[in-house]
Amino acid sequence: MPASRYAAAGGADYSHRLHAGNVGDVWKHCVLIAVLRAVAAEARHVAYVETHAGDGRYRLHPTGEWTEGVGRLWAEPARGGVVADYLELCRRLGAGDGRPTTYPGSPAFARAVLGDDAELGLREQDQRTAEHLTAAADAHPRTHVTVGDGIAALDGALHATRADATVALIDPSWGRKSDWQSVPDALVRASHRTPRACVLLWYPVKSLTRPNAMMERLVAAGVEGVAAELVTTPLAHQRQRLNGSGVLLVGAPAAAVDALGAAAAEIGGRCATFPGTWSFRLRSFAGKHGIC
Repeated sequence: MPASRYAAAGGADYSHRLHAGNVGDVWKHCVLIAVLRAVAAEARHVAYVETHAGDGRYRLHPTGEWTEGVGRLWAEPARGGVVADYLELCRRLGAGDGRPTTYPGSPAFARAVLGDDAELGLREQDQRTAEHLTAAADAHPRTHVTVGDGIAALDGALHATRADATVALIDPSWGRKSDWQSVPDALVRASHRTPRACVLLWYPVKSLTRPNAMMERLVAAGVEGVAAELVTTPLAHQRQRLNGSGVLLVGAPAAAVDALGAAAAEIGGRCATFPGTWSFRLRSFAGKHGIC
């Protein structure tokens, strides 16, 4: 989605606009910032790859899903750490006074954290969206926007970079049941061919059936990583919006993973649909030994 896009019933939703700044975006972008900071601290030259990069910048209307996400965090200062970093970037890269009016997409966060020397390889399947993304990049010479299937191109994009380290974000629409097989399969291929890359995969949570099956699929393929899931609406409460979301981290630095608990506590505490009712789960999955 712009970061978090959650597909409506009936097909893939390639427009992130309806979901910009929602709690799924907040969680995804906080995880992304933590990882980028940690990788940049260890490597001199970091490249960034994104499979579904979206428009790059999003106008927030007076009402919308953002009111349950970045809107809950905007007015009061964060306690520090990743959430404070995230909010500072939101204000610097977006716009707003009493409330946020423009929300930055993942490429903007990546550029701000990694600096002007980093290579950004951005894929977007929709032609018009890609044009908006190109405009949002403001003709940056090291930002490369390509129209096409980001999942199909992921393996080659990771293998082609010559940077010291590479971070890739996979943020598909999840509009088809088959995505829960094809997307992790692409992650498997990429991680096997480019084991030094750090790959992040955002996914929606309305039940744990499909996320669990996806992780079992990765385990069977010999992939190791961590799943960080933040649920701000109880799974028993059915609704059209997200109950929560998760990010799979493969090859992420330990420092980034360690920072997620405090971030989840602040986001959960302030964005829970029902006060005090939220949950955070950090679970590892490893090779063929099963899920921990």
